[in-house]
Amino acid sequence: MKTINLAENVSLHLHKTEKFNDITVSFRYKNSLENTNRTARTYLTQLLNDSCCAYPTKEAVTRCFDTLYGSNFKVISDNLGKLDIIEFRLSTLNGNVVHEDLLTKQIDVLSEFINNPKIVNGLFDETLFNEMRERLILMIQSFHDQPGNHASDQAKRLFNPSQKCKALPTVDDVKNCSNEDVVKAYHQLMNEDALDIFVLGDFDDEEVLDLIQTKFKFSSRKPIQEVIDLNTKETFEEIIEHKAISQTRVVMMFTTNQTMLDESYPAILLANGLFGTFPTSFLFQEVREKRSLCYSISSRIDNYDGIISVATAIDGANFEQVRDLVLEQVQRIKQGDFSDELLETTRKMYINVLRSSIDSQKSLLTLDYREILLNESLNVNRVLERIRQCTKEDIINAFQQVEPKLTYCLMQEGQHE
Repeated sequence: MKTINLAENVSLHLHKTEKFNDITVSFRYKNSLENTNRTARTYLTQLLNDSCCAYPTKEAVTRCFDTLYGSNFKVISDNLGKLDIIEFRLSTLNGNVVHEDLLTKQIDVLSEFINNPKIVNGLFDETLFNEMRERLILMIQSFHDQPGNHASDQAKRLFNPSQKCKALPTVDDVKNCSNEDVVKAYHQLMNEDALDIFVLGDFDDEEVLDLIQTKFKFSSRKPIQEVIDLNTKETFEEIIEHKAISQTRVVMMFTTNQTMLDESYPAILLANGLFGTFPTSFLFQEVREKRSLCYSISSRIDNYDGIISVATAIDGANFEQVRDLVLEQVQRIKQGDFSDELLETTRKMYINVLRSSIDSQKSLLTLDYREILLNESLNVNRVLERIRQCTKEDIINAFQQVEPKLTYCLMQEGQHE
């Protein structure tokens, strides 16, 4: 991957590959979570995805992308560690396939959506803004109508202030966010956010550089240096709330005291694979398969935040038994109570997952961004080698630092009341 600095803290990353028929261009703006209005930026992902001055209606947007052979355009809000990220991503068929200059049109369309939103007299188009407000309210209500989503969101809010700010905005947040707030957030995005531009596919370097410098003018931005958000929590809490649902949902959150920057990264990754990531894991086998105590169960690790989360759907009557079984599996890994055969199976599964990630444009961009945010030692081939070398002792030592900090239970009404 070749990197070109376009301005202070504005970089263009060129990843040339003939593996894909599409060329993907991704503009990733980043700022510190503590410096941003996340509700306003959530509005932006909707407003900037739907229209712009050049393509003011849904019909115009559809016609535009039809001329690019049904390109895939998305504006995405995300957070990684301490970062608040908004990404503009447009994947378009490589013009060489159809003997057309699609790259110029691709960059031009991205420029229109990024640089020329429907802002009139200092405000977003009022009809569009009100439509987005209603859409966001419905989206949030629909999200919380799903018990699993609601439980995950509530667990974040209850865990600590850092996780709370990464939860979905509330309906009240959306109602209280003004058009002026969203315009301010847009100008912050354009003028203050550090920016990484990725171009992935088969292209000419000089052509891409010329097109981007022609269509975009970049000012210098301040560096965003802190990425990792190593979460801590002093005390353990167990919280039970009741709701009219058919299945009880439980979210258990553990601090790992480790992140991707630690030498133990491959070990904690493999440990979580043994714990609850794969169908061969302890959680799946012991809680679901052997005892049929849950409808679903899995664990995920966030190595930007140093957190492992377990999510499960159960009958509320089995809550204590399931909770205790999950904690038992943590102790099993700490004590090394897993076979060499299971470790090798888990190792192979992770290697296959990482290998397959380089066959997807989306995953490959995620890996590229991780390298830029953190360091080159997290190149996928280096991570694969470190996973191959990871020992059982490494895994046991890494998991010694894992501690339960929150159990949140969204209980069926009528149970444990």
